[in-house]
Amino acid sequence: MKILRTLIVVAMLAVGAGSARAADVAAAQALVQSALNEGVGTFASGRTYPLEERTRLLDGLLRRHTEPSLLSAAVLGRFWGKLTPEEQSAFSERLLQFLVSSYVGMLTDAESGITFQVGAGEDLGNRVRIPAEVTRSLPGSVPTPVGWEVAFTPDGRPGIVDLSADGVSLIRAMREDFGSVLRASGGKIEPLMEALQRKIDANNIANASPTSGN
Repeated sequence: MKILRTLIVVAMLAVGAGSARAADVAAAQALVQSALNEGVGTFASGRTYPLEERTRLLDGLLRRHTEPSLLSAAVLGRFWGKLTPEEQSAFSERLLQFLVSSYVGMLTDAESGITFQVGAGEDLGNRVRIPAEVTRSLPGSVPTPVGWEVAFTPDGRPGIVDLSADGVSLIRAMREDFGSVLRASGGKIEPLMEALQRKIDANNIANASPTSGN
């Protein structure tokens, strides 16, 4: 189940988050389908990769397809606009490193046959909600419902702005976690950067452990 959850997260991160404009349901559905196809094709093809190669693949996938500043803005909320351009750039890089270190350890299974059925989009006026069901190839597997919300950049490009799985919003959870650190530091980014680095270091140690399956 870990690899399934990770693939859902990877699919969300395979595009950048954007500010809303008039919703385009067809474009939103195509975006979600494309992101899912790439994530599954890379990590659920039945192949196994050593840790170093998995890290390279995941890092490359995110760097090719994300818009780090938009993703960071979605995570930090009102605090994002208070950072200097240099702080924004540094945080975006640290966030990407944190995400890679957090999820690469879950991509150890060589599971294949995972399928996604993307449903009809719901126009919310300023964004589109896209439901989907994820099914594993194991006998008796029950489809898992997941959902995306897609908004649009000022130039009209669709971007995923949130993901929910098992009733939990990924962006909302990170925003609350990071926001608590920023509030405690009076809005200063350094303590959050240090906390993220500690998590990255701990993740790297855990991922390299022989007991992690790497």
